[in-house]
Amino acid sequence: MQTKKKDPQVAVTPRAGTGHARKKDELPWRDRPLTQLALASQVSGLSQTSIRREAARGNLVLKRLAGRVLVETSSLVKLIESAEPWTASERGKAARQKRSEIARANWLTGGAS
Repeated sequence: MQTKKKDPQVAVTPRAGTGHARKKDELPWRDRPLTQLALASQVSGLSQTSIRREAARGNLVLKRLAGRVLVETSSLVKLIESAEPWTASERGKAARQKRSEIARANWLTGGAS
């Protein structure tokens, strides 16, 4: 029985989240001057439509090369780094408190209105 020879061009570690092996000579996305729209979407967590919207707002630089629309990687990094830290809003606090008071009143009166 013959065993398969391992391809020396394929790294041992799989690419995170894809299950595919990464070729040794493949550049990490941050080291590329331009990034494909789909990869920019995956890296940023934004849809491709949102990527285009951010470009229209001037927050990203898109380039056309050989018929493809690509994202300038340095502008993608800047956009990602500009993300604000998330904090819970107080928006629904009053509504939750009112519902809680109504539920408590209903429970104490046995549900009679």
